[in-house]
Amino acid sequence: MSEHPTVTVGTRVSTILYNRGRGVVYAVHGTPRPETIRRLAGGFIAAGGNASFDIVFACGSVTKRLPESILHGVQWTIFHDEPKASPEEIAQLHAHAEACRAEKQAQKDQAEAAHAAEIERLRTAPEYAHLEQGSDQSGVLAGKNIRRLLKAALPKHKFRVRKSSYGSVLIGCDAPLDDAAQKTVDDIRKRFRSGFYDAASDCHSKSRSPWQDVFGSAEYVF
Repeated sequence: MSEHPTVTVGTRVSTILYNRGRGVVYAVHGTPRPETIRRLAGGFIAAGGNASFDIVFACGSVTKRLPESILHGVQWTIFHDEPKASPEEIAQLHAHAEACRAEKQAQKDQAEAAHAAEIERLRTAPEYAHLEQGSDQSGVLAGKNIRRLLKAALPKHKFRVRKSSYGSVLIGCDAPLDDAAQKTVDDIRKRFRSGFYDAASDCHSKSRSPWQDVFGSAEYVF
């Protein structure tokens, strides 16, 4: 028996990627050539193959056109000894995936509507009438509004707010801050900071809140 048996429609697989778990191959594109699969870099990389595969997962996700070499890689498991999924089971998995897709789209639409509604509220909120409005992301507008918020919230302190580089704003103070004042500064600073660490992708990323769409933002606010 080949080290890499042929994958066909109904073959059960699983992956450790993106928490997708177990799934079923429901379409094969091209002619599989598992005999050409070879391991590189001590077995961590697979190359070769000829086909690609569409897979529907029990979690509701779908992967399309997955190359044969990747399917035979270390991040995937192919359950050749298990009975293949029937057409009825595959149809049920597709129905579940479609329901998940529709739910995610509904959640996205709801979030976008809430985002737009909050933008309109902030634009006309009387408590923020002293702030300048705009969608600037360079830190210029954010710096202006940070100064105004700090002056209103902590009038006894003298703050220095300056843009150090594109997308970066630095806040300094003439005297040490007590815990309450420091929390006030942090709360204001966080409103304008658009950069954050995304644990899911293990990368630095950016976001845009309704507040930042109205009053400006900076990727870093120190």
